[in-house]
Amino acid sequence: MTAPLLTMQHIVKSFYGVKVLDDVSIDLFAGETLALLGENGAGKSTLIKILNGDYRRDGGEILIDGQPVNIDAPRDAENLGIRMIYQELHYAPELSVAENLLLGALPRRGGALNWLIDWQQMNRQAHEALALLNVDIAPTTKMRDLSVVEREIIEIVKALSRQARIIVMDEPTAALTPPEVQRLFGIIRGLQARGVGIIYISHRLDEVFEIAGRITVLRDGKHVGTNPRAEVTHQSLVQMMVGRSIEDRAEVRAQSEAITPGAVALEVRGLSKAGAFNTIDLQVRAGEIVGLFGLLGAGHTLLTQAIFGAIKSDSGTILVDGTPARIASPQDGQRAGIGFVPLDRKVNGLVLDMSVRKNITLSNWRVLTRFGAFQRGLEMQHSRNWVDQLGIRMAGGIETHTRYLSGGNQQKVVLARWLEANVRVLLLNEPTWGVDVGARSDIYDQLEALAAQGLAILMVSSDIEEVLSVSHRILTIYKGRLTGEFSQSDATQEKLLHAAAGGQS
Repeated sequence: MTAPLLTMQHIVKSFYGVKVLDDVSIDLFAGETLALLGENGAGKSTLIKILNGDYRRDGGEILIDGQPVNIDAPRDAENLGIRMIYQELHYAPELSVAENLLLGALPRRGGALNWLIDWQQMNRQAHEALALLNVDIAPTTKMRDLSVVEREIIEIVKALSRQARIIVMDEPTAALTPPEVQRLFGIIRGLQARGVGIIYISHRLDEVFEIAGRITVLRDGKHVGTNPRAEVTHQSLVQMMVGRSIEDRAEVRAQSEAITPGAVALEVRGLSKAGAFNTIDLQVRAGEIVGLFGLLGAGHTLLTQAIFGAIKSDSGTILVDGTPARIASPQDGQRAGIGFVPLDRKVNGLVLDMSVRKNITLSNWRVLTRFGAFQRGLEMQHSRNWVDQLGIRMAGGIETHTRYLSGGNQQKVVLARWLEANVRVLLLNEPTWGVDVGARSDIYDQLEALAAQGLAILMVSSDIEEVLSVSHRILTIYKGRLTGEFSQSDATQEKLLHAAAGGQS
C-alpha cells in the first residue's frame, strides 16, 4: 500500500498546563481531500499550527512520505511543500495578480545589479501558473478588482506554483455564494488530479460530504475517529463532534404546528438607498422569525444596517409597533426597541478587551443606574442570568474578556446584550457565521425560544439550510429588490435559489 503523503502521529500539545491536543493522529494521502471537523476549541487550529510550524509540539511525530521531519517554523513547512490558505486571505490589494503570485520571487533584469523588475517575464510566469488550473484571470488585474472566490483561487495558484504538496484550507467557503463554492470545488478537484493532498476545515457539513473522501473528527483535543465519507451520516458526524445527538431541525419543523404570530412589530415601507436597495416593503410580526435570503452582495446586509440606523437610507418609513420611528443612528434604533447582531461581531458587536459582564450590560447601563450611582451588584445579577439562560461558556468566569471566547459564545454575548436591553425587534446578520455545529444548534434553540416569547426576529443569512430550518417565513432579495416570499411549508432550496438569482417567485 502507498505510504501516506503526511502522517501526524501521537501529537501532544499543552498551554499553561492545560492539554489541548492529547495523542492525536491523522494521515493524508496524495490526491485526497481530508475533512478535519470539530467544534471550536476541539484542537483543529492547534494541530494545523503545529503542522505549519507556528507551534512546537510537546510530543509525537510528523512524517512526509513516511520519513520523519522537523517543522519548527513556517519556513520549514514551506520548504516541505506545506501551504496554508486561511479564512482571512493575505494579499496586496493594490498590486496585480502577477505581482501577488510572484511576490518575493519577482523576475529581474538590469545587468550585474539585477535591479529592474522584468514585467514581461513576470506576467508570462503568472500566466503559466494560472494555466496550471485553467484559471481565466488576467495577470495584470488588480487584486482589489477580484471577487472573493477569485482571490482564494489566486492563493491556491500561488501555493501550487511554489510546489505545494499539502494545502490546508480553513473555512474557504465562508464568504462565497453557492455558484462560487462550486467553482472553488472545481479547483480543488483539479488539485487532487495533480496529486496534491488537501486538509479541508469547515463547519458546513453539506460541503464536506460533497468534496471530502475521508473525514476526521476531533473533540476536546482528542481524535474521535476517521471514516470514509460513505460510512458516516450528517447525524453521526454531529454526534461525534459534540458528544450528543442533535435533532434534525428541518424534520422537527416540518412535523410541528404552524405558529400564529402576533401583531406587526416591525414594518418597512418603501425603504431605499441608492446603489444598495430599492423600495423595500416588509413586515415582521411578534413571535415570528423571518428569514431574508440572498447571495453575497444582494443588499440584505445594508438593509438591516439601515433599519437599525447604522447607515442612512435615502427614503422610506420604518414603523415599530405601528408607530413611525425616526432612525438616523444606532442610538435611535435602540431607543425604538430594535437590536442588531452584526456580521463581524469582533469589530462591530463586542468590546473584545472588556469582560463578558460589561459587554452584556453595555446597552442597558441607564437601567442599572439608580440615584446617580451604578449598581454593580445588579449588573452582576443581570449578567449571570443571561450567561445561565443562553449557556455562555467561559473558562475564567464572567470577568473573562470576550476576545478569549469561542465564536459561538461571543455571538451569545452579543445576543445577551440586546435581550438585556429589552428590545422588541431583533435584526440578525449571518447569526452563525464562523460558529461550530454545537453552538449553532444552541443559537437556533434560543432564537426559537425568544420568538415564542413574542420577540420579532428578522434574520439575514446566505446559508440556505439555516434559512429553511429556522425561519417561519422567508423573503428573498436580489440586487437590492425583494423577489419572493415563501411560507415555511412552501419553501424549497430550488425555489429560494431561483428567486435569489433574480427569478420571481
